[in-house]
Amino acid sequence: MSDYNKGIFRQLTEQTERADRLEVENRELRVENTRLRKKVKSLEDVVDALTADLDNRIGAAVAKAVIPLKEDIGRKEVQIQKANDEIDRLKAVIDKDSNNSSKPPSSNGFKKIVNSREASTRKPGGQRGHKGYTVRIPTNLDELVLEGKAKHIIVDDTNGATSYVSDWEIDIQTTVIYTERRRPVGEPPRIQYGVEVHALAVYLSNVGMMSLERIVECFSAVTHGLVAPSEASIVQFNIEAAQNIDVEPLISDLLNGTVLHTDETPVRATERPGVGADGLETAKHTTFNAYVRTYSNATTTLLTANAHKDDESVKQDNILTRFFGILAQDHETKFYKYGTKHATCGEHLSRDLKGMNELCMLQWAGQMRSLFLEMNDQKKQDISQNRTACLPLRLRSYIVWYDELVDQGAALLRAMRKKTLGYDELRKMLNRLTEYKDSYLLFVRDYSAPFTNNLAERDLRHCKTKQKISGCYRSWQGLLDYCKIRSLTDTTRKRGGDGLAALRACFLLSTPG
Repeated sequence: MSDYNKGIFRQLTEQTERADRLEVENRELRVENTRLRKKVKSLEDVVDALTADLDNRIGAAVAKAVIPLKEDIGRKEVQIQKANDEIDRLKAVIDKDSNNSSKPPSSNGFKKIVNSREASTRKPGGQRGHKGYTVRIPTNLDELVLEGKAKHIIVDDTNGATSYVSDWEIDIQTTVIYTERRRPVGEPPRIQYGVEVHALAVYLSNVGMMSLERIVECFSAVTHGLVAPSEASIVQFNIEAAQNIDVEPLISDLLNGTVLHTDETPVRATERPGVGADGLETAKHTTFNAYVRTYSNATTTLLTANAHKDDESVKQDNILTRFFGILAQDHETKFYKYGTKHATCGEHLSRDLKGMNELCMLQWAGQMRSLFLEMNDQKKQDISQNRTACLPLRLRSYIVWYDELVDQGAALLRAMRKKTLGYDELRKMLNRLTEYKDSYLLFVRDYSAPFTNNLAERDLRHCKTKQKISGCYRSWQGLLDYCKIRSLTDTTRKRGGDGLAALRACFLLSTPG
């Protein structure tokens, strides 16, 4: 029993010693754990500090690199925007033509121009009141035969029948007439061309727009080579015709009219008034710019030639200086000082607004254009119904609409950046519509004022055709003569007369006998 107790005591002693050792080890481990925790905490603080420092250094480095990059990107974006604006501007310039701006048709070049005509409600074909060209036999044929203006040849295939149907054939026969005038012996005999040759040569040259060489060929062809005036002779015919044309009646008709249209176009000439011995300056290896100006109304056309297009040339013409009425023109500043009222061309304005709408992407311009087209359509409708003025309430609504659109355009301009596409165009258009409001609205306020200045433009169009054929006017006197001759023939045509007969009358004035 004692041995058993001793064994138990020894085991307890061993367990107690082991427990003591474990407790000592545990205390040591706790101390070591505490130390390690402190070390880990210290290391974490160091890592956190290093991480924060690294983050700060990375952030500073990134910021240092990104700020210049952002600035460079900003500069590039500005440059790209400027380049895009310039591309848009150049596209707008390239796409401008006579259909969407005030540029003349001659500047269109070889670009393919789409049909700019807008759909209308009218049926295709000749309109009511259109002059027909159906072939007819004149009712006064017998009188024309007696006057020597026609021949009447009868070919009878009826074998003398009293009932028949007449088929007609209309033709022309050219016969050279040699007139011999016998007089007492004295001066040497003369051979000269008659009035018909003179008049027809001048007509073909100035109205038919044929070159001198082609006129000679034409005479030779139709007369079987019997008549072929020289080119120098045709030039002399033009000089003689112009000398016999009196433009004072034309000027009087223009000055006494209610409305006067005016416009001008540049032409090329090898001479112009200058300081030469004969009062002319001659171009060497080049040409001068000259300007043909028209003064026109429904019944009269007067053309003048000037070396310059300034106000001094207007005073030299001395027509607008004496005119007191409605002056229709294409927004030329120098013309606003003449006349009592001004009808500025709405067609030019419409084309400019169309260009702003299509090329500069300004919808405002399309709205303003719609207003003018609507006012013009209303005026046409009123005139067709024999109304002489726009109804006051409708006129007032048009003026209010006009003012509202101008205000909207001004607000749009304020929202746009300067030098962007359409900015200058809109600014100039607003100044134009504000300063010349009365001139642009005159056509709807006063129905005697025209909406367009197309009458003057049509009266000048032939000058460009003539220049394309001749290249330029070879003398200043030749240009002056052309203006006088076309003034006569165009006026005669407007009045329903025969231009060739008018030229024939010019030569009858200087023909002896």
